[in-house]
Amino acid sequence: MVIVCINNKGGVGKTTITTNIAHGLANRGKRILVIDQDPQANTTSILAPESQRTNTIHNLYTENESVEKYIHPTPYESLDVIPNENATAAMEIELYRSVASSYRLLREKTRDYAISNYDHTLIDCPPNLGIFVMMALVAADSAIVPVEAGSRFAIDGFIAAFEAIEMTSKKLNHNLQFLRAVINKVDMRTSISKTSVEYLRRQFSDKIFNTTIPLNTDVMKAEMSRQTVLRHAPHSTGAKRFRALTEELLGIISKNNL
Repeated sequence: MVIVCINNKGGVGKTTITTNIAHGLANRGKRILVIDQDPQANTTSILAPESQRTNTIHNLYTENESVEKYIHPTPYESLDVIPNENATAAMEIELYRSVASSYRLLREKTRDYAISNYDHTLIDCPPNLGIFVMMALVAADSAIVPVEAGSRFAIDGFIAAFEAIEMTSKKLNHNLQFLRAVINKVDMRTSISKTSVEYLRRQFSDKIFNTTIPLNTDVMKAEMSRQTVLRHAPHSTGAKRFRALTEELLGIISKNNL
């Protein structure tokens, strides 16, 4: 199963959620591949040591080699990564010259191998709905959308992302489905956080994971140390919530035969 993580806004936690779910799934004995589709390469900085930031997705897109060349092991057992680099951003203009073929590029380069060799593949994306995100949606089976609690703009980004998923499913990838939104950076001590969580659950009830991710200093410290919170602070509230989120995700996948 290929899962993409998107939102039309930055700072909502796409990289944090992608890397920690990936680590959580790997800890459950699943073989996991993470594809960093964002030229900012934040996921790469967490999962790929400096020495392994060669043969990136930029090379995958420009060379005619098998995808195995671009897959690297990470410091996390059963978890591999296709890293990214800033230079990939410059490809965007060229990709737009032939949009129809570009949309299918990631799928054609990676999907068959990923499906055959991994239990799940997770794709982290840029904070927009541009061509790199569309490539990921065409390659994926399902989509997760992080939403930052207390942010009106993050809710707007969620709605835009949801509409992009529906459009892609109708026109470009009929197998794509919206999985759930994750409410992230929740601080129930504040009224705005409580109000936004209540609003999201009321408006999008069955489209929201039951597990929320709290605003947690250990998650921030983990990012500063370029680790998942499951590795950096395994007994923290943030780590416990990500383990719960992983369990909920596995339950949804099993229940729906995804």
